[in-house]
Amino acid sequence: MTGVVVVAVGLLVIVGVVALRRGRPALAVAERSWDATPGERNRLFWGYRDTAFEFCGPATVRLTGARYPLAGSPLPDFVPYVERMLGLKLRPEDLREPVLPTELPEVRSNAAFMAALAELLPADRRSSTDGDRLAHSHGQLSVDEIYRIARGELPPRVVDAVVWPQNDDEIEGLIALAEAHDVVLIPYGGGTNVSGALMCPGSEERMVVAVDMALMDRVLEIDRENDLAVVEAGITGRELEARLEAAGYTSGHIPDSIEFSTLGGWIATHASGMKKNRYGNIEEVVREAVLITPQGAVSSQPVTPRHSVGIQPRTWLFGHEGGLGIITRATIQVHRLPECRQYASFVFRDFASGLAYLHRVQREGIGPASIRLANNTEFRLGRALAPHATGLGGLISRLKSFYVLKVRGFAGDRMVASTIVMEGSAHEVRQQWQALTRLGRALGGLPGGAEGGRRGYQATFAIAYIRDFLNRFGIIGETFETSAPWSCVEAIVTTVEETLHRECAEHGVQGYPYLSYRVSQSYPAGVCIYFTMGFSGGGLADPAATYQAIEHRLRAVILEQGGSLSHHHGVGKVRQGFVAQVHTPAALSAMRALKAELDPRDVFASANHAFGLAPDEAQDQADSVEQGRRV
Repeated sequence: MTGVVVVAVGLLVIVGVVALRRGRPALAVAERSWDATPGERNRLFWGYRDTAFEFCGPATVRLTGARYPLAGSPLPDFVPYVERMLGLKLRPEDLREPVLPTELPEVRSNAAFMAALAELLPADRRSSTDGDRLAHSHGQLSVDEIYRIARGELPPRVVDAVVWPQNDDEIEGLIALAEAHDVVLIPYGGGTNVSGALMCPGSEERMVVAVDMALMDRVLEIDRENDLAVVEAGITGRELEARLEAAGYTSGHIPDSIEFSTLGGWIATHASGMKKNRYGNIEEVVREAVLITPQGAVSSQPVTPRHSVGIQPRTWLFGHEGGLGIITRATIQVHRLPECRQYASFVFRDFASGLAYLHRVQREGIGPASIRLANNTEFRLGRALAPHATGLGGLISRLKSFYVLKVRGFAGDRMVASTIVMEGSAHEVRQQWQALTRLGRALGGLPGGAEGGRRGYQATFAIAYIRDFLNRFGIIGETFETSAPWSCVEAIVTTVEETLHRECAEHGVQGYPYLSYRVSQSYPAGVCIYFTMGFSGGGLADPAATYQAIEHRLRAVILEQGGSLSHHHGVGKVRQGFVAQVHTPAALSAMRALKAELDPRDVFASANHAFGLAPDEAQDQADSVEQGRRV
């Protein structure tokens, strides 16, 4: 009998090892985790109207529609996962329907401006309806925007009108009218901003007009000899990739918001994409762009690979967050579609081992298009978002778990996962896979197969839908990110976790706080750490204010531990109080001087980052920071 057991266990081990090494075929380039087909968007909340999480049983949910690989199948592990993490029960009868604002403040109309605007734009491209005004008065910041709107609260200030220009001449005319009649313009791209950058300053007394760039969405030219494309700034990432793919190209810029965010928004917020290792961050994707300001267009000509012509106005484009003017078009570097794409994954015993793996990969210059590391909490979320496998697939899944947990002795509450995307020629991808496998095994990792990697990227596009689903239970949450040197990463994540638990206890938060994180980008000098944080608002007098107080403290400890204020979300208004800690007084003065020169009447008064601080406020912050350093 003992011999039979030994043979059986041996077979299990063999099958488990084989299963872990399966699934490494090159994939069709057309396969993607995000949806490329058009659809009707939610006007106020995230995503498409045909896609949402819903109950399909007392404790089972599914994602509706057919847009995502995740959609359609029951997900029996998701609700139990959330309940374990938060220490709360999720029952269908406790779902709360959004209660939207029903009455907007009266339009602050500038009659002379509106009369002149009627000469510039036809009636169907200007609006002051309540629906258009509310939809253009916020981004997707969960707490101060989405959470409050879903409970019937209005933003601090609602725009008074929305316009849809369709060319540079109309943009120039619109800016001239706004300057002449003392009207505020706020550029609006995809509305996905999560830093409060689209919120109108509550103290603004002038008429505020949102400039929706949706009609400026053309690919104007593809230069096949130099691999460049001239593209209008209002195009969404989804549409940009679809049109480039039809011509045999890709921009390679794939942020989590690609379906809805726009090229202009990427530039204005200094964005990053998940495949930056191969294609670069937005400042490397964009060769040149046109920024139209009240003082005229800012751009440099001709477009060349690189030039040394003094201080480059091109740098003013990145990170101005709508405060200098409107980006209308950009010349971007494009790339021929790769011959193949391959997903892969590795599991490691703990976060430190996985981080060491990413560091070695970076040092050896292996360079997969994307490589990420999910901590244990996020790793378990990915598993909770997988449908139950049946038949042979179910058997293989159980054997893999048996091998990892029982034979290799990994702990389910400590193990982490690295997900990888490789793109290029078949030879290049094969070499990358061999090098990644060698390093992974040397550091004690186990290959998790292509499906594990693919599922990790698919789950990325479900996060915001999860946010809106849990919001209906009063669970409040958001993402935030930082960049940090390799030497600071473990101290940052440990301190953030400890601080979160302490702050939640002090504020009387019910249940447990949720914190997951992943290393989403890596560089020779460090990484981007991407956090997801949430907790129940039950029993709190003002859940949104409590959340912001706690998150503010977390940002402070990140800076104290050597992290940055932001890696790619920008500053907006939610991080504005920290700008004097990351810029010197001279730098802040230079930014404001640039603003005063290009926009002397503050037409673009979105008041983000340094542009939202009066000089005396910035000096007070700088003095406070310096005093803290001396102490």
